[in-house]
Amino acid sequence: MTLEATRDYRLRWMDFDRYGRIQPAAVLDIFQDMTTLHAVELEIDRDSLSDVGVIWVVTRSKLEMTSAPKHFQVVTVRTWPHSLSKFSFMRDFTMHAEDGMLLAKASQEWILIDEQTRKFASPKDYYQGPTDFCEDRAFLKKPRKSPDFDVEGLTPYLIVPSFSDIDVNGHVNNAKYANYVINALNPGPEGTVKTFQLDYRYEVLPGKPLDIYTLVEDGRVLSKGVREDGKTAFSCVIELG
Repeated sequence: MTLEATRDYRLRWMDFDRYGRIQPAAVLDIFQDMTTLHAVELEIDRDSLSDVGVIWVVTRSKLEMTSAPKHFQVVTVRTWPHSLSKFSFMRDFTMHAEDGMLLAKASQEWILIDEQTRKFASPKDYYQGPTDFCEDRAFLKKPRKSPDFDVEGLTPYLIVPSFSDIDVNGHVNNAKYANYVINALNPGPEGTVKTFQLDYRYEVLPGKPLDIYTLVEDGRVLSKGVREDGKTAFSCVIELG
C-alpha cells in the first residue's frame, strides 16, 4: 500500500470570499491539516521530532483551482509524499467533489530545520519509515521559483503580523501569507484565482512590519513581502482566470 492519506472535509461559509470564491488560504489550511495528520501516521510530526530538535517548514506551495467549490460542499482531500531528497520532502494534494470532479490540486516542498539555529537538516537523517512512495504527480513539472520584479513607483500594502497569525513554530503560518497577498491585491468580482504559488524565503515574525508589493500585468499578479531589513520574506505569482 502506497504512502497516502484521504479524508473528507465540509467547506465552511467563511472559507469563501464576498463573491462566493473559495479563498486560497482556506484550501492551503485544509492541505496543511492533512499534512499534519499524515505526519502523525508516519511518526514525523512535531511531537515525534521534538526530542531531536527539528521542525518542518514549507518553502514552496503551488495551488491550482480546476473547478469552483460551493458553500458547505463535502470534498475529499488526498495527500501523498514523494521520496526524500537530501534537503526536502515534496508532498502533493488533490481535492475532489463527491461526484469525482477535480476541484483543486497542489504541490508543496517541505524542509527540516533545527528549531534553535534555524539551519537546514536533512530529512534522510530523521525519516525511518516505509518507502512505498506514490509516483503520482499533481503537476508534471516541479514548480519553479516565482519571478522577482522592480518595486520602484509601487505603493506597498503594510502588514504587521499579529498574535493570531503565528503558529506553534513562532512565525507566521504558511497559509496566512495567502491572506496577506489577497488583501493587498483586493481583487474585484472578476479576480478569480486560477493558480497561486507562494515561495517562502525568510521567516516573518509577530509585530515585525512587512511591505507587500503587488504588480498586475496581463492577467498575472506578482507579489512579494519585504521585511524591515530589506530582505524579501516571500514572493508570489498568481494567474487569474
